[in-house]
Formats: sequence, structure tokens, C-alpha cells
Amino acid sequence: MSVRKLASSVLAALALLGGAAVADAKDPVNVVDPFEFDPDFRWFEPVYDLDLIDMKPEKRAHTGWFATYDRLNLYAGRPDLAKPDTGENRLDSGWGNRYEIGFMLPGDKHGWMFNWTKLNVLAADTVRQERVNRYIPPAEPGEPPPDYPPQSPPFGFPVRLSEANNIGYNFRFYNVGETQNVFQYQGYELNKTWRMTPYHYGGIVEPLIGIRYMKLRDVNSFNAYNSSIYPPPPPDPVPEPIFEELTTDKNVTLNDMFGGQIGFRYFKPHDRYVLSTEFRAFFGGNWQSSSYQNIREYTQYEDDSVGAEVTSMATIATNPLYTKNSEFYYGYDVRAELSYQLSRMFAVRTGMQAIQIGSGVWRGGEGRNAFAGGAKDQGVFMFGATFGLNFNH
Repeated sequence: MSVRKLASSVLAALALLGGAAVADAKDPVNVVDPFEFDPDFRWFEPVYDLDLIDMKPEKRAHTGWFATYDRLNLYAGRPDLAKPDTGENRLDSGWGNRYEIGFMLPGDKHGWMFNWTKLNVLAADTVRQERVNRYIPPAEPGEPPPDYPPQSPPFGFPVRLSEANNIGYNFRFYNVGETQNVFQYQGYELNKTWRMTPYHYGGIVEPLIGIRYMKLRDVNSFNAYNSSIYPPPPPDPVPEPIFEELTTDKNVTLNDMFGGQIGFRYFKPHDRYVLSTEFRAFFGGNWQSSSYQNIREYTQYEDDSVGAEVTSMATIATNPLYTKNSEFYYGYDVRAELSYQLSRMFAVRTGMQAIQIGSGVWRGGEGRNAFAGGAKDQGVFMFGATFGLNFNH
């Protein structure tokens, strides 16, 4: 009975469609041909000042798909460590990138926006300690070449991976010292945005609310160098065996921060320029993990000459010691930018950005023995310049 009812329904639908086609024969319905879609790829078409003057502010705003790219040069504060004279009031330079892609519905005036920000900071106080065998020479004529690609130059490629020449230098060395400010920051945002009615003088506000995930990987380490010929012994006899040793204490701390944010974007066009500012206030939970490890690299040589042969070598590392913790974090992200319209779809821009996580970040790791750790609820401040491109389709 059910099959019979289904067949009757299908026949009735076909009859209705056929009747509608006959009824509209004199005035057929214009069905949109999907192959008639003609995307506008005139991204570099020139734009003239008169066109921008006559254009309403809402027409200058992003509609449809848009994307931005910015190169970041932000200065970041140093960690709060449990030792004196760490220079906590100093800011160290870091470089990174910021990518943004979004979509704004023209009629409904609301949309979505995704943002990815990445920054690397590296500041360390080190000296270059020459190795005992300051240079590993290539193979002699007639001897088989060492184990590196035949098309590559001999200097800079190792006979053994752990006994490599320092690529780009004419002598072998260790970088001996301690880190001052080393971390990698990544931030991911997904925001829902709304576009308000333009103000009398053309300014437009776009409130936003979304989620934010941030990851900060902090490295705190120091190492020491020891050798049988440093400081130099009496010239005769040279103590045996001839060796060198590099000891490294390393602490890597991971901060996985996830929470919500709320903010707004304000922009105002003027001729070819667009002045914009953005603000985000965020908060959430930080799940922290830190690992400590001691690593010793030991190398023994046949003599103390420049190209001495390595007789034995070993790397001894302790098992990592892990510590975990959780904190509540909060902070803000503020930006100010000025863009200049180059073509119909492209604009260049420059500006400033400040990111501050007020509390809830662990840097420096867990203090062990003589190794100074850091506070588990400290803050991070990043501030600097940005410059990039703006694309709107």
C-alpha cells in the first residue's frame, strides 16, 4: 500500500510540473544558467580619486570574501625568573606574520572572520667557544669522499651528523651562554561580526564576538663548556685524554590557552586612505606543561691539532621531568592601521599592534637545583609595527 501511495505521489508531482510548463509556455521562466557566472578577476584595475569620492562609505567596506596579510615586528617582554638581573624591563625584537580571511554578506551585513597570528622571539647572551678540532678537512685526493651529497661543497656537511662543521663559518664552535627571551607565539581566532549603520561622517563600527586559542612555547636554557686544554695547560706534556664537554640544562614550557573574546572594529575611509582600529578583550583557561632535561655532549680527540680525528663521542641526556599546572588568563589585543588604495581590489597598509596577556602565563619552567625557573601566573606584553596587504573581492 505504501509503494502504491509513493507511485501516485510521484505521478501527481510530474503532472503538476507538466501543467506548469504548459501554462508558462507563453511566458517561460528564466532559469539561471550556472555557466553564466562571470567572476570579476580585474583585481589590478586602476581606481581613480573621483570614483572614491563619489563612493559611499559602506561601499568602501569589505563585502563578499576578503583577505589580509601583515608582516609583524613586535617587541616582547622578558620572563619573570627566580634570579636577579634578568632584565625583565627590556623588550626584545621578534618577527612574525598575520593572516586573515573572512566573508561579509552584503545585504544582511554580518559575516565571519578567521585570523592566524604567529611570532618568534629569540634573545640570548652567548659566546662562540672554538672546538678542539677547529676544522674537519675534506677527503684527501684519491680517498673516498665523506658521506655528503656529491654535488655539495665539502665544507658545511658532516662526516657524522653530530660532528658537523658550522655551515657558513670557517671554524667550528659551540654557542655557550643562556637564553634571555626565547618563545614562539601562535594565536587563532574565529569571530562572528556585524556591520552597523555608518555614522554621519562615514565611520563604520563592526562589533565582534568569537573564540580564541593561543599557544606559547617558552624555552629557558643555559649551558657550560669544559675541556682538558682550556684553560691552557703547560705545553709539555699535554694531559690525556684530550676531550671537550658541553653541558646544557633546558626547560621547555607549553601554554595552551583557550577561551572567548569580544571586541569591535572601527574604520573610516577618506579619499584613497582608510583609517582603522580594532580592539579585542579575551579571557579563558591556560593548561600548562613544563619539561626539564640535562644534556651532556662529550667528544674525545686523538690530539689537540686543528683537524684532529675524533676517537670517541657520546651524548647523555636525562629523562625529561614533567610538571603541569592550570591558570586563568585575560588580556587584550589592540591594533591601529592606515591603508592606501592601490587598485580596485588591493591596498597596502601599515600600523601598530599591541598584545598583552595580563596574567596566567608560565615562562621559565620549573626551578631545579641551580636552574632558575619562572612564575606560573606572569604576563606577556608584545608591541610593535605591522605592514602588509589588503585584498577585497
